[in-house]
Amino acid sequence: MDLLREIRADGYPTDYLAARVRGRRAGLLAADRRVRTAGEAPAESDAAIWDALLAEFDWLRRQMNPSLRNVFAPVFTLFSIKTLVLCLRSMAAEQRDALERLLRHELLGTELRDALQRAPGTGTAVAIVAAAIAPSLGDARGAEQAYAESGLKGFESKLTRDYLQHVTSTRPHRAVRRFFAAFIDLRNLMTLYKHLRWQIDDPAAFVPGGTLDTGRLREASAQGDGEYLDSAVRRVTGEPAAPAAAGQVALESRLLASLTRMLRKAGRDGDDVDLVLDYVWCTYVHARNRALYLHAGGMDAEVLQPELIA
Repeated sequence: MDLLREIRADGYPTDYLAARVRGRRAGLLAADRRVRTAGEAPAESDAAIWDALLAEFDWLRRQMNPSLRNVFAPVFTLFSIKTLVLCLRSMAAEQRDALERLLRHELLGTELRDALQRAPGTGTAVAIVAAAIAPSLGDARGAEQAYAESGLKGFESKLTRDYLQHVTSTRPHRAVRRFFAAFIDLRNLMTLYKHLRWQIDDPAAFVPGGTLDTGRLREASAQGDGEYLDSAVRRVTGEPAAPAAAGQVALESRLLASLTRMLRKAGRDGDDVDLVLDYVWCTYVHARNRALYLHAGGMDAEVLQPELIA
């Protein structure tokens, strides 16, 4: 069964779609500025925010021609992994309404969506997800083992790590390759932060394929080397690392903002693929910022600025 839904329509020429995306991107950036400066009223729930994100991804993928869909398949698969884990969490919590709401979107393959709706329990659903992504990984048994040992959190972590490693071993489009390298750097730095913060060490948690050497990351984790974390954050973002006391969310926001700037510059100066990739990421950033306001409980916009992605 396919992870992403097969689309038989021809879609539009890439330059035509890029022109449409350019207008939608301008509107999205304006909406995000309103969120940042005025604390625009958020959606009523996390589910509504993720719904809007998936609806936009559904629309964008339907507009793409087959060649462009192939270029963006790794990016949409990455976001689909998160959606599938949300499905599994909804199933584990016996929230069938939430599960059906997630599966009504057409990003995921039809057979996969039907199988998840029929699954009698979370264990069966985990096996279905692992089988669907196995063609991309070669072997997804490690993810099922992670679920047996560490539950859905371990399953998500292992599945994402394996998928990121798989993508970097292929030959994706130049813009997509650069995005995944930066995303892996972000994930590895957050992993190192957590290792240092909680005094744990898991060498297998670091994913190769970014610009940071995984051997050096493992060494810093084993030695509790906070100075290396600071220097690596400075190298990736071009800015000093946030003080450790600022916390995990502040560091993650800084790293996400750096990735956003990189994609925005490429979208402005690069080709049509760069522009569309920037729009995909802008859509995610807007959803994350709205979710932050939703959970902030009316907190003043200025107070939230360090945690918002610019």
